[in-house]
Amino acid sequence: MSNKDNLDIAHLRSFLAVADTLHFTSAAYLCSTSQSTISQHIHRLEAQLDCVLLKRSTKQVELTDDGQALIGMAQNILRQQERVLAHFHKEQLHATLRLGITEDLVLSRFPEDLRMFRQDYPQLQIDLTVGLSHHLHQLLADDRLDIVCGMRQSSDTHGQLLWEDELVWFSHASTCSLAPDESFPLVTFPDRSITRKLAIEPLNRIGRPWHIAFSSTNLSAILAAVRAGYGITPQPAFLSAEGIVPVDASTLSPMPRVEFIASVQSSNFDGPANAFIKKMKTRLNKKQKMFSL
Repeated sequence: MSNKDNLDIAHLRSFLAVADTLHFTSAAYLCSTSQSTISQHIHRLEAQLDCVLLKRSTKQVELTDDGQALIGMAQNILRQQERVLAHFHKEQLHATLRLGITEDLVLSRFPEDLRMFRQDYPQLQIDLTVGLSHHLHQLLADDRLDIVCGMRQSSDTHGQLLWEDELVWFSHASTCSLAPDESFPLVTFPDRSITRKLAIEPLNRIGRPWHIAFSSTNLSAILAAVRAGYGITPQPAFLSAEGIVPVDASTLSPMPRVEFIASVQSSNFDGPANAFIKKMKTRLNKKQKMFSL
């Protein structure tokens, strides 16, 4: 049997990534490879199957009828391969993934990520640590965690980018209006917090007086303090919740964007850590529209 008679799993993965995103750059991001590699995989797969799977233009990518038909078959092939590997690599099924997550992710998108991950690794044990970014990265450096998901400043380069978001000032409706000369009541994390640093810097830059009205290492406590009227907190935009409202910050310096990343101890993303990161990327790519055509 010639190589032409054997489907390449990598080619099928690339095709499914393009089918999911309808964008070659996004597909390359999901597969942790280059756009040219994705294009080569699709070209070789089309040549092997003697059909056109995708309609390409400068503005969009569309699936042909053959492309639509291949999706389910390709998914079944990959699923069967995963079952074979899982059966003969039983140590993976009973392994433990030591996962560090910042609390803002736990309160938002993490449960859905974990649910999707569990479908593929139902017997993998998760050892979860929730904390502030700097503490989790120290645990990672000490080899006490396998992977950390959290926030970084957009100027930083460590970790693998998952998505980016805006920082927004949140307050209770009763405290969202402050006189220009009134001291800015900050509700925030302790020192070394990224959001605390990014909040104080623009206030100092415009000479706005401020004070710490409430501080906690616990995000739930911070949001509760905001609801209680203690002050205003800088948090990612996705944390909008009942009882807190965005503040009109037109009189303040613009808040920088922040990025959410996945970090491991080395550049080796093999094993469950790699699978978890890919699951997050797949879902976020669909919902966040991280790339535009």
